[in-house]
Parts: sequence; C-alpha cells; structure tokens
Amino acid sequence: MEFKIIKKLNQKISPIITLGATWLIVQSFLIWHNGIVTAFEAEKYITEAQYFLQYGKFTSNNFWLYSTQIFLIAIVLKIHLGYVVIVAIQLLLNLLAAWMFYQLAFYYLKNSLLAFWATFIYLINITYQFYNSYLFTESIFYSLTIIYSSYLLRIKKLNTRNIIILFLSLIILSITRPTGILFFGGTAVYIFFRFLQHLSFRKKAIIIISAVIIFLVTINTMLETGGSLDFMQPFKQENIICGVNTFHNADIQTLEKGNSLEGLIYYIIHNKDQFLRLARLKTIAFFGFVRNYYSPLHNAYLIIFFYPFYILCIPGFIKMYKAKDKATIYLLFIILLYWVTTLLTCDDWHNRFVLTISPFIFLIGLAAFKSKNSVP
Repeated sequence: MEFKIIKKLNQKISPIITLGATWLIVQSFLIWHNGIVTAFEAEKYITEAQYFLQYGKFTSNNFWLYSTQIFLIAIVLKIHLGYVVIVAIQLLLNLLAAWMFYQLAFYYLKNSLLAFWATFIYLINITYQFYNSYLFTESIFYSLTIIYSSYLLRIKKLNTRNIIILFLSLIILSITRPTGILFFGGTAVYIFFRFLQHLSFRKKAIIIISAVIIFLVTINTMLETGGSLDFMQPFKQENIICGVNTFHNADIQTLEKGNSLEGLIYYIIHNKDQFLRLARLKTIAFFGFVRNYYSPLHNAYLIIFFYPFYILCIPGFIKMYKAKDKATIYLLFIILLYWVTTLLTCDDWHNRFVLTISPFIFLIGLAAFKSKNSVP
C-alpha cells in the first residue's frame, strides 16, 4: 500500500521537477544571453516613468495603456532600486504563469502526460520567453494573460467574488498593453456560453447588447487616447509590419477623426480593395511567423516549431467541439480577436501579437491527442 502511494507521488512530482528544471535552464540561458535590456522600446517606458515622477502625469494619455510597466519602473526609480528588481518580478510572474498553464493544460486536456508536454512546449518557446529580462511590457503581459485565463477557465461557479477578481484582472490587463481589452470580449463570450445558458431569451439579448455596447465604447475610448497611436497610418503607408512602409501616402479615403471606430468603419467601406489586399498579407504575416529580415535558420525554426500545431488544431478543435468543451470557445475567440485586431492595424516586427495567443494554439493542437476517455 505504501509502495503504491510513493509510486503515485513520484509520478506526480517527477514531471513538476522536470518542468521546473526546464524553466530554470531556459530563463538562465536567456538572462545570460540578453542581460537586462533597457534599450529599444524600454527607453520610452523609462523616460515616461521619469516624466511621471517629475510632473505627476504622462506625456500622452495613450501611455495609460502601458502604465503597469511604467509604474513599476517609476517605483523602482523612486526608491532607488536597480532594474534587476523588475526582472526578478517578471521572472516570478513567469514562473507563476508556467504553473498556472500546467494547471490549465491538465484541466483542459484531462491528461497528465499531455499537460506535461503542453507546458514543456510552452517553456521552450524561446521567442515567447525571450522578453523576461527586457523592460518591455511583453513579459508581464504574457504572464498575466496565462494567469488570468487559467483562473477564468477553471472557475466552477460564477459568484460575486469571482466576478470582482475577473473584472479587476481585466482592468490590469488593459493597462498593461492595449490589447488586454480583447480579453474582455473573450471573457464575456465564455461566461455567456458557460454560465448563462439557463437564462431566458430576453435576458440573454439584454446581456449581449449591453456587453457589445460597453465593449465598443471602451475600444473607441482607447482608440481616441491619442499620442503615437495613429490607426490610419498603417493604411496610408500600407504597413503589413508596423513601421515598415510598403507604399507611401496611399490615396485612400479617410475621415479626419481616423482614431475611432467610425473612422475604421468608414475606411473599410470606402477602401474595400486595399483593405482586403492588406488583410490577406497581414494574415500571412500574422500566422506565418517568418520574416524576410530573419535568417533562413531562424525562419526554419519558426516553421518547424509552430506550423505543426496549426495542422493539429483541426482535429483538436473537432474533438473539443464534439466534447462540447466551453473553454475552446474562449481560446478560439481570443485567437480570432487578435487576428482581427492585426487586420485593423498591422503586425508586430517580432511576432509579439501572435506570440500572445501561441499557448492557446498549443492547447487546441494537443487536444488532437486527447482520447475520449482521458483520465489523469
């Protein structure tokens, strides 16, 4: 009896030890390779933190959408600590996210071996883990999206406590990176299908209409924050990759108030041919990962690492659809929202938009190996 208990305990502990060692090796290598990076995009957050400490405000309202990182830097500067403290916080959040992802994978796939491999792939996704020693917003944002999603999808009952936690978490996501607002949409859809199926048609209609209005008003408000956010520029200069012009001053019809939902809708209606052409190219860039400024070896690595999961997602989705798994609705909706957002703006230079949803793609892909009678 004692031998069986010890054997089961070892079976549970061994994967955790292996994953922990993998996390330590990956993060140690990346810190050794990158060091603490305060250049590039980090410079504007450091500068903004210094400005906030001096004047008590940001240079532009759009920086409120990145304020989690800015405030963290400001606190470190205020109490005269080194940037190593920020990296330590980012690593701790990343470690927590890895544990939460393992729990989510176990809950979603209902198989300890698949949960192990899902987490292992998550940990060795170097392009995803790359930013943990960078003073960018990505490290904290990536970790928070996993922590939040794991908590949300494992909720068994929607009570007041959970609603408050989810709402506050969504606020934090939305002020860490602007795309955090997309998780409001994914959450609303998931909660509707997971917890509100018993409601009458009238109540469902009221909830859907109210949620859509709030979501659109919030997005429109974020679009109008100003600063460096110009949502017409990618169309005027035909940016597939943000900041990389393929055509200067394209002759398109736009409203003077382009930074709004009205402006985006007007542009799409009056410039359908250009929008559809750019949408096709942005889709290829978004899901394709490869870039012409990457080395052939780097592109080969991206293809080998990510493309098989696209193929696996087809049988994986079919299995989860037949199982009527509500979590798949959330995962797919977040993927859809990120893709559509890229179509309406531009893709990131280093794939950081699609990297956000890559853990969700892993989960759906590995569901292809899930048996009907999966057990822990």
